[in-house]
Amino acid sequence: MVESALDLEFKDYKRGDQKSKIDKIMLLREYLAALKYGAKILPSEILGSPFGASEGNVYWAKKSTDSNYTSFYADHYVKYTDGTASVYNTIQGAVDAATAARGDIVIVCSGKWCEDVVVADKEGLRILGVGYGSGGTEDGAPRMRPSDATTKYPFDTKIGSSPQAAGFHIFSRNVEISGFYFDGGGNYCGVYAGGGLNGGVTGYTTENCSGLWVHNNFFRGGSEGSVGLYMNGVRFGAIIEGNIFERWTGAAIEMDAGNASNEACIIRNNQFIADNGGYGVNIYGEANSSLGCQIDHNVFGDRVSHAFTMAIMNNTGSTGCTVIAGNNFACAHCLDLTTADWVSGNSFGFAGSATEGSNLFITEAASGAEA
Repeated sequence: MVESALDLEFKDYKRGDQKSKIDKIMLLREYLAALKYGAKILPSEILGSPFGASEGNVYWAKKSTDSNYTSFYADHYVKYTDGTASVYNTIQGAVDAATAARGDIVIVCSGKWCEDVVVADKEGLRILGVGYGSGGTEDGAPRMRPSDATTKYPFDTKIGSSPQAAGFHIFSRNVEISGFYFDGGGNYCGVYAGGGLNGGVTGYTTENCSGLWVHNNFFRGGSEGSVGLYMNGVRFGAIIEGNIFERWTGAAIEMDAGNASNEACIIRNNQFIADNGGYGVNIYGEANSSLGCQIDHNVFGDRVSHAFTMAIMNNTGSTGCTVIAGNNFACAHCLDLTTADWVSGNSFGFAGSATEGSNLFITEAASGAEA
């Protein structure tokens, strides 16, 4: 049999010590070929990895009941110098193994995960699902199903909803959550994030979630879920983008002050699908619920037999000059705001008509002026 140049390369370095072997593999960046020759390479070391590079440890959450678990474990298991391992059978186990401010990543494999995961003292942790927010549970995004969790943390929101648990309870700064399917069926919440005042988990009421980044997830309420994302005083600079929020009975996103403010937060490029009696974004009527926050370029839509009570509701008593700009409202009830808020460039749809006359068109001349 004629050997390829790549095979000859590997035969050459196989004569050396283990370090030279690994160094050679790193240069070649051939993941599958490297595994063929018994090397263990982390995703962060693979050129073009969809999860990006990591300065810290990479942890995997993989179900031991999966049919490919044995081979997966053999290919991905690493023992780190801090005594932790790279593969865990629960998301909570992988999160607990991570160290704050080290640049660690937790990668969650597909399947139904029945957990209410607490993320505390894990600053800078990235928690990434492998399905990019798709709705499937086999080869799609990992499905967070807190209604079936063994340990649950019930809590009450300030708008009156009472979720029995959440997929994630986040009490740490600069945490990233992406690629999950949050199933809120049975009066549950997708993600709680904040300082713990209303979170139902004791011991974290002095924390905050500055720098929170929640993106590219599917939050499915299905007319049973209570709140998709509960921002209970996340503090500075949260970015919520690229998500789908579908039929949450309380609110897709609730914002209130908790033990800290929601300040300079951005909610952009999300899709909100209505439920009867629910809200798209509900800002609670108290000081510091939304200080200089921005809600822009989202789509809010009613559907057959489902309609928002209000797409964006900023209740009386709220302070802080929220900016609402560039959103599209394909719904009957769009905005109820305070006099301190700023509104610009939003568009409102017309039901039941596809005629050109029911839309506003702006054309420009070659010079850039309006024609």
